[in-house]
Amino acid sequence: MTPPPTSTTTAAAQRRTGREHPVAAFTEALAPRLAGRWNAATVSLTTAKARAEVHDRLWDLAHADWALSEFVYAHAGILRGPAGRELLVLPRPAPHTGQYIVAPLLPEILGRTTDEVEDLAPHGITVYPDPARAAAAVTGRLIPRYDRAIRRALPDIAPTADLPWPSQDGDPAVLRNAVRTLLIVAELRLDDETTGLAEIVSGGGDYVCERLSFDYDMAQLIEAAAVQALLATAELGTGSFLDPDTPQHLRRLSALPAAEQHALLRRAAAALDEPPPAPRSSAARARSAAPPPTGPAQQTTAPRAAVTSRSPAPGR
Repeated sequence: MTPPPTSTTTAAAQRRTGREHPVAAFTEALAPRLAGRWNAATVSLTTAKARAEVHDRLWDLAHADWALSEFVYAHAGILRGPAGRELLVLPRPAPHTGQYIVAPLLPEILGRTTDEVEDLAPHGITVYPDPARAAAAVTGRLIPRYDRAIRRALPDIAPTADLPWPSQDGDPAVLRNAVRTLLIVAELRLDDETTGLAEIVSGGGDYVCERLSFDYDMAQLIEAAAVQALLATAELGTGSFLDPDTPQHLRRLSALPAAEQHALLRRAAAALDEPPPAPRSSAARARSAAPPPTGPAQQTTAPRAAVTSRSPAPGR
């Protein structure tokens, strides 16, 4: 008769085989129960490279770090929340079979490594498999200290007195990622600031240029485009950088409750996730509006010849 496995032999078998519990289903059940909008995903840990990538971002020097180092996991759960926050979900090793570890990942938006902010690590927690009970623990214990650590890990950004407005309108596609990054960083900083949205955004352009390898001359344009994105999301202003009512609009937004300011920054950043439809050229619009040629003099090959000989549009 085979003796029942001990906790030691069970743990050893789990190391060898990577046997684990349905972490994906638990992560899916946990996401909608967390405050704010969180999405669940599953990440494969079947290769050394994949494990190293997750481990490098793991902001934990306690239980989660030990488990990920000592045990072989085929998959882990990922919870992605507002402003770049991410949580890792791992099955807890024996003898605590059935429980889970939920631990913070260092937000990529910070552009830092865990070694640089090791002393700020918020560490993870262990939770029971009941999603409602686990969500209460994550919301009440883990996320508040995760948020404090994120804000402490942000670099100091000195705001300027006034936002410098560029002399041209527009939101070039090349700036979309930079503007989105600035809006996410602004949301992360919001709770630590006593000033309004404009002051938080102003001064962040240099930080974004450094993280995304932009020319520093673009900083002012990035800041102004971020303010334009905020006003567009709030349905204020004309969409122009030069709108004289912009300062008044920003004061109104800065007077909103903190939760509404967070939501506004989040919506403005989300609106930049997908590129807008490519604008049609004035020539294309004119061709669409013109009536089709009629009569025996119509030449079907003329449009093709015109397109072939036309010079490319500036900037393409």
